[in-house]
Amino acid sequence: MTRHFPELLALAALLAPIRLHAQAVADSGVFIVRHANDTVATESFSRTETGISGTLRVRNSKATSQWYSAVLAPDGTVPLIEVTLRQSGDSGRGKDKIVSRARVIFREDSAAVDEANDGGIRTYVFGTQRGAIPYLNLSFALLEQAVRQARSRSPASEVPLFNLGGGQTVDGKVSALGADSVSLAIGTVEYHLRLDPAGRVLGGRIPAQDVVVERTGGS
Repeated sequence: MTRHFPELLALAALLAPIRLHAQAVADSGVFIVRHANDTVATESFSRTETGISGTLRVRNSKATSQWYSAVLAPDGTVPLIEVTLRQSGDSGRGKDKIVSRARVIFREDSAAVDEANDGGIRTYVFGTQRGAIPYLNLSFALLEQAVRQARSRSPASEVPLFNLGGGQTVDGKVSALGADSVSLAIGTVEYHLRLDPAGRVLGGRIPAQDVVVERTGGS
């Protein structure tokens, strides 16, 4: 059950970006997501030993983009993530409008969400599962982290996913499709993901939705 708490954080503190010690980028790239041969989203990302950051741009009437920065713990979990949602309704002309900013902190079986938007700043607490990985629709960099977590467990079958778009937690069920591919089922949605030996997502598809994703560039 969602509980509403008093506004405990100052707006300036919430909107300040996550500050991490500078590190060499261990991995980076761009995911291109297509539906029926039309590009519907692109995601540029970079990964270090302690964090993942990226920008997911969705091709819609509002030119939506979501910037995120997540902290990686030594065990591969994500204890904290910050997401900024921007929109530009004039085909990219002029300055983007910041619609909302949110910071999610995971503690044991709960997720505390501090959100700032036009209505002010609020804090919510959602129940979740220990070790839940944040899920952002069409973010394949975060899906890669979920798959890495599932494959590191014994048996390598499930990983909890916390939906950043609604606060629900669902199980991501991972199964092998072959030597270099896995299936990730999230509810009724099934992803087929192609991996390299290090566990990086190289591409994939959502068969039921005629969606294909490929990775380009990066290290």
